[in-house]
Amino acid sequence: MFPTPSQVLRQREGTLADTPFPLLLHALMREERTCTLELKVRQREKRIVFEDGAPVACQSNLLHETLGKYLVEKGKLSEADYQKALAESISAGVPLSGLLVQKGLISPFDLYKQLQANLAHKLLDCFRWVDAKYRLVSDVEPPDASVRTNTGQLILTGVAGVMPFDAVATHFTFTDERRFGQMPGAEAGLKLSSKDARLFQALRQRPTFAELMERTGFDTEGGLRRLYALCLLEVAGFVEDVDAKAAVPAVTPEPVAPPVARPQGTPFSDEDEAARDALVSAFLSHRSKDPFALLEVPEDVQPVPLRKAFLARADRDSPLRFHTPELREKAEALLAAYARAFGALSDAEQNLLWRKRRAAQREKDKATRPTTAEQFRIRTDLLDATTQFDEAKRRLAARSYAGAFEYFEYACDIDPKPLYQAYRAFARYLMKPEAHGRLAQQELQEVLRQEPALEEGWAFLGEVAQGEGQWGLAEDAYRKAFKLNPKNRRYVELIQESARRR
Repeated sequence: MFPTPSQVLRQREGTLADTPFPLLLHALMREERTCTLELKVRQREKRIVFEDGAPVACQSNLLHETLGKYLVEKGKLSEADYQKALAESISAGVPLSGLLVQKGLISPFDLYKQLQANLAHKLLDCFRWVDAKYRLVSDVEPPDASVRTNTGQLILTGVAGVMPFDAVATHFTFTDERRFGQMPGAEAGLKLSSKDARLFQALRQRPTFAELMERTGFDTEGGLRRLYALCLLEVAGFVEDVDAKAAVPAVTPEPVAPPVARPQGTPFSDEDEAARDALVSAFLSHRSKDPFALLEVPEDVQPVPLRKAFLARADRDSPLRFHTPELREKAEALLAAYARAFGALSDAEQNLLWRKRRAAQREKDKATRPTTAEQFRIRTDLLDATTQFDEAKRRLAARSYAGAFEYFEYACDIDPKPLYQAYRAFARYLMKPEAHGRLAQQELQEVLRQEPALEEGWAFLGEVAQGEGQWGLAEDAYRKAFKLNPKNRRYVELIQESARRR
């Protein structure tokens, strides 16, 4: 049905039109690759870092995807606090995330959750970059923060709700009589909604696509999206592929070692906010620290103090202190990092190597120390949808419709908000009302299906419908705009005029 992961990754660069983003994600997951995936489309760029097949970081040149702007958008940080913290971050040369925790604007535990959500937000946006060019790079710059994404869940969410349906329909084709089934022994490892779970269970009856839609209540688009994702993740497939896999003898799994018993009477620290925040804070920053910083020891540390420092940190962040899998996994990762650091500093040659690296970094920092002016200069190469949108509105007011459409297009490229899409459709109509009326109307109706409370969308739809002579549609659109904003009496006049013209 799909090319194998090794076939997908054989080509180091290409376009997402030929190799869809979810196909790339799945191939990297299956092959457990550690690499960087570069994406470029027009002025937009992203660099996604993978470790063992899982996305762990994403650099983007879109302003609204930066951590600070994301926290403001989600109501976790005020614009004033963001601007102040950003200026301090630049002047002091410290990461914004650490500064926010230091100033008490967000707890380490909440920061970790927001970093996860921010990474998922950046990655989901890539599902709509169907015309992007991609390149796989073997070099990987380790991320500062320790955040990881469930690739399978990301594929299901992205295909089901973000990827353009035209792209899904193009890459997932089959005849009406083809039947689908569950792959034997398939463990999706996915969090499925009740409706998605019903679709997955219905595959046991080996239905055709039409039968599957009838049994689950999905419409064609919703069902095709989910079936594409499940087939791509190899938990579903055509019945002949299911039978072929069933014929292959199953591999007996190795016995799993019993869990290590924890000391009796020792309370878990999951509900202790201070202990939880300390663990997550250490986990978030451990990647960016060398062995000396990780164990918090001086460069001339002696064997006994080094051993005591290791044991203290291993005890403080012991996996036995935490019950929930999420926190226990972080504690296990820290314990492994502490052990590696202790091993490195206990070895004379490695200890000397790390001291030389530190000395070289200090010299490098001195040589590349920015000027005061450079310290306070905020990056301007980030693409800001708000700036593009404001310029587009200015051109619209000046009746420069082609210029307005161009800038609304930029804004939608960067951040496809329904408001931006509604203005883009209206500017398209104003450029050539006689040619673009029907297309603009379709675009506005699709936007309003997604965002029915968008006043501007209803007002624009009313004006386009008037121009097309559809007075009933115009009256209905203006009534809905008036309901959303009763203070605008202009809508009353437009409703009356449309009713008179019907």
